[in-house]
Parts: sequence; structure tokens; C-alpha cells
Amino acid sequence: MSQSPSSDPNGRDREHPPSREECQQAARAHLAAWLGILPLFGLFTAFGIYSQTQRTSPWVAQQALLSTLYQTVAFNVVLIVSALAIAVGFVAWDSSKDGDDLVIAAILTGAPFYLVGWLGQAILATRASRAVLGGADFRYAIIGRLVGTSAPTRGELESRQGPE
Repeated sequence: MSQSPSSDPNGRDREHPPSREECQQAARAHLAAWLGILPLFGLFTAFGIYSQTQRTSPWVAQQALLSTLYQTVAFNVVLIVSALAIAVGFVAWDSSKDGDDLVIAAILTGAPFYLVGWLGQAILATRASRAVLGGADFRYAIIGRLVGTSAPTRGELESRQGPE
């Protein structure tokens, strides 16, 4: 069955676009960011997809690696911003209050920053998953440059090996 080439963001045409299964696996890796409400759970999910697909589909593995790197950077940025907000809350909090009030104030100060950061990360990851479901080679703005050029799909690997 002949498939029409899909255009790659790098300007080259793919003779073998990613299969539907590959697109779904890559989308799951990006959607794992929604699991990040529990710290690092989405990151480990995306890394699990990466480790399972490394040999069978380099394209899916590359998308899962992008998701893992993105979630790592985003988690650290959200953690730093939340910690800074908590530190400002500590400084601004009246020291005459007891310790329990201080803990509650820290949680109430840091939680909105964490939730907004997590939501922003998850929305961008949803955009990525929609792109890869369509067979596009999605790249995050800065992290995409760290991973290198587009990896081959399973169909491209099979065509290189030839018929067995």
C-alpha cells in the first residue's frame, strides 16, 4: 500500500509517515504531562514510553524524549518560581503568628504558582500531542533543538532494511 509523503518541518518529505500506532504512542508521551500534577509522575511515564520504543520506533522514542526533557525543565522552573513565591510569603508574613499559620500561608502562597505552572505545561503538551497525532514532527521551542534532527519512523527503518 502506497502512502503519500507527509511534509516534515525540516523541509524534507517523508516517504513513510508515522503509522497511526506510532502517532498514538507519541501523543501518550506528550499527554503524560497531565499526570504531572503528582510531581514527576508524568515525567516517569514519558520516560517509560521512551525506553520501550527506543528500538522499535526511533520517531516515537524521540517524541517521548522531547516530552521527558520538556517536563523536566518545566517542573524545575515551576518548582523554582513556587519556592520564590513561598520565600516572599515568609518574608511578608507577620512573625508574631504561630508556626501552624506560617505553614498554611506557605502552602496557600506556593500552590497557585505550582498549579498555574502545571496547567501551562499540560496545555502546551496537549498542543504537542495533537500535532503528533496528525503525524507532524513536533518540537518544543528550545528543547527541540537539543534533541537533534528528526528520527526515522518504523516504516522508514523497514524500507532501509529491505524485504526479508
